[in-house]
Amino acid sequence: MPRSYLGIDQSYTGCAVVAYTPATGDTDVHRFDFSPDAAGTGARRLAHVHSVLRDYFQVQRLAGTVGAVCFEGYAYGAKFKREELGELGGVMRLALVQTWHPGLLHAVAPPSVKKFVTGSGRADKDKMLLAVYMRWKFEAPNHDVADAYTLARIAAHLDPELQVEPPELKFQQEVLDTVRGTKKPPRPARAASRR
Repeated sequence: MPRSYLGIDQSYTGCAVVAYTPATGDTDVHRFDFSPDAAGTGARRLAHVHSVLRDYFQVQRLAGTVGAVCFEGYAYGAKFKREELGELGGVMRLALVQTWHPGLLHAVAPPSVKKFVTGSGRADKDKMLLAVYMRWKFEAPNHDVADAYTLARIAAHLDPELQVEPPELKFQQEVLDTVRGTKKPPRPARAASRR
């Protein structure tokens, strides 16, 4: 059975999960509604999110085909709903580590997701949608799914057992090196000589 790769984009109101299978080109999209209207508030909401995601991840694990999982990391510069996003992100991470070995799980910073598909870590949401379509001919129904699809493509490149073609562009390789932790740190600036 061919391996699939999960990309997860968690937001305040929901979660988009894309399972991408390079061998067949198949893409399976799931969108979960975790808005307060649908999932409640406070601890009840967190329990609901955890239960739904854990159950979904368990089904994927039992299928035995997931090679790697990439999820969008925290937006540390966010100004709104930071605490709620942190709680939701923590619950999602808990469901992930209860399902898979941590070595299969990769957090990808939001600017790196944008950079992998557009070449710029500052691309806006509409540019992301267009870039995903132009690069891979995948027509994402919304921004969350476009991000999740990009994350699934990154995950496929991170599996050492999968023989995918190397990234097409230098900026894509830079993103993969950053996620793997193999990116060389920038050289420290030399101190100006004083005379």
